[in-house]
Amino acid sequence: MMWTIKLLRVNHVPKDFREPFIVSGYRSCRSSLASCILSAFTFTNETINFWTHFLTSGVFLWMYTQWLWHELSFDVDPFTYPMQVYLASVCLYMIISSTAHLFNCMSERARHLCFFFDYGALSVYSMACSIMYNTYIFPKSFMNTTYHKLYLPMCVFNAFLCTVLACSSRLVAGVKRQKLLRMTAFATPYLFCSFPLFYRVVFCELDDCQSDAHHYHSYQFMMSATTILIYASHFPEVLAPGKFDIIGHSHQLFHIVGSYASYLQLQGNVIDMQTRRIDLLFALPMPSLLNTVGVILLVIIIDLLIIGAFTCFIWDKCHLRKVKQKQGIKTIHIPSEHSNNNPCLKQS
Repeated sequence: MMWTIKLLRVNHVPKDFREPFIVSGYRSCRSSLASCILSAFTFTNETINFWTHFLTSGVFLWMYTQWLWHELSFDVDPFTYPMQVYLASVCLYMIISSTAHLFNCMSERARHLCFFFDYGALSVYSMACSIMYNTYIFPKSFMNTTYHKLYLPMCVFNAFLCTVLACSSRLVAGVKRQKLLRMTAFATPYLFCSFPLFYRVVFCELDDCQSDAHHYHSYQFMMSATTILIYASHFPEVLAPGKFDIIGHSHQLFHIVGSYASYLQLQGNVIDMQTRRIDLLFALPMPSLLNTVGVILLVIIIDLLIIGAFTCFIWDKCHLRKVKQKQGIKTIHIPSEHSNNNPCLKQS
């Protein structure tokens, strides 16, 4: 029997499953596991979202295990621990992102859970970037200052804040409020952890401006700014709703440009790690498993607890509504913008 997927228009799916300015290409919000997997090979409005991160995760995994593992002696050199943590986090967030885009249409609970994990993975990625920056890219004038000593603890706090705010954005009313809260969640750790690198790029201490790493870092900031603009503006579908539903909408571009920014970030830090090694080891202690892998594991554990708390909240809300319905307790519902984000509304 041949599997087929019926695609729906925006007016045939619940409001929580709709994307701004995307008119068609939606899957059923009660899709089966097999249907979700099949949709990866069918042109839906999520297909390219899946493949852009799934394929890119394979590229980064290859760079980690085949190229850099041998070139930089990952198996014997503790100085590479921050780089390894970073590469692992890139693979993690891309795999979880692609999984979220593939399976988020199984139910409304599944949709929330998929993106809770997506946000948690980005939180882990931000922390891994901070660990790498803390070791390889700090300006010499910042090293061993109070700011440098507080940098990692503040980044840990920002990682937790990112997860809390991003998960909370799925529970607030109004698309614009959701978007604002989500952008705040991701911008806060990014801006804080990137400040030392931004300082180096702008003020060019010593011979930084002549290094190849400086060019990669500069291009990375350009790509990151482009990524933010694409995400915030919904370009190009905002100009022609319905014309970019399957190919070319903003979230696809967001994935592509963001992945390229991660590649530039990797290249710049590889160069810094190699060219600044002697100076860095003279000023700073050798990285250890405790202050690299240990910190990431701590963030993962706390993020899982945060995600668990939000998941329980969603489940309890839905269970309470079902109990009331079974008992014949009538609930009054006044349609408003606040109803758009109720995780228990009937999805017919």
